[in-house]
Amino acid sequence: MKFVLLCDDIYLKGDLAAFVNNFPTNHELVTMSGEAFLQAQGFPENTFGLLVERFTWQKNFSLFRYFGLLPILETVPLAIVSRNRRIEPLKGRSSLRGQEMIISPNASSEELYSAIEKFVAAPPQIHSYPRGACKMFTKKVG
Repeated sequence: MKFVLLCDDIYLKGDLAAFVNNFPTNHELVTMSGEAFLQAQGFPENTFGLLVERFTWQKNFSLFRYFGLLPILETVPLAIVSRNRRIEPLKGRSSLRGQEMIISPNASSEELYSAIEKFVAAPPQIHSYPRGACKMFTKKVG
């Protein structure tokens, strides 16, 4: 199965670099920065799941919404790659508080394999993102 790790280059060091190196070899991992996702306006073909690095998501979510990429993000299940198991939900995903699948980047190879197999066996539910209401201001004449 093909997974995309959405992680900006600035965060792809230390334990996140180890996460990429320890990713199970029976699955494919493609790394994309937030900017690369915005430019490509999609994922590589046959992507099964999205793994998002928390800070990359928080920094780029508003841009994804602004450029109309939320429907693309709704096509694949998502798990969070985070150094700590924060309680706060990701931007745009507050309705999933406490239901998110969180994978630690400093997990051992065995723990990472187990987490990815769990993801494949029972993918997290696909989330519909709120689009927000756009208010149109009009000038009253009269």
